[in-house]
Amino acid sequence: MLRVVLTVLLGIALVSADVVLVNDNDGTEGRSICVRTCSGTTVMGDTSWVDYFYKDPSIGMYTNINMTECEFVAPPNVVTTLNGKGHHWMAKGGSATYSITPTSFRVYVYTKDATRNTQQAKDLKWSITWMAIGYAC
Repeated sequence: MLRVVLTVLLGIALVSADVVLVNDNDGTEGRSICVRTCSGTTVMGDTSWVDYFYKDPSIGMYTNINMTECEFVAPPNVVTTLNGKGHHWMAKGGSATYSITPTSFRVYVYTKDATRNTQQAKDLKWSITWMAIGYAC
């Protein structure tokens, strides 16, 4: 009997948790009970960095982040950070997200003052840690 009571109380606590997401990147409004937090990181030293060219040879790089396992139904709000063993403090843009969908997003990093190429970023173990908050129903 005590086990049933504890299970019911836990269920009530979970349903009444104070989680509010006013809206997501598309302006989609949802119910608080549908809010999901999902996070991850790319693999240090094995992040799939791609050279980005714009007028100058390789002034930056980007990586695409897969969030499929989060099972969002609309583009979530995403926060990122650039991590590494060195020189990442000189890079710009590691917290700027682009092309957010329910399953992925992209991060561009301006590296002209930080690294010379994607291999150096891999050697320095640059990675992206991210957290997404969005609707799952």
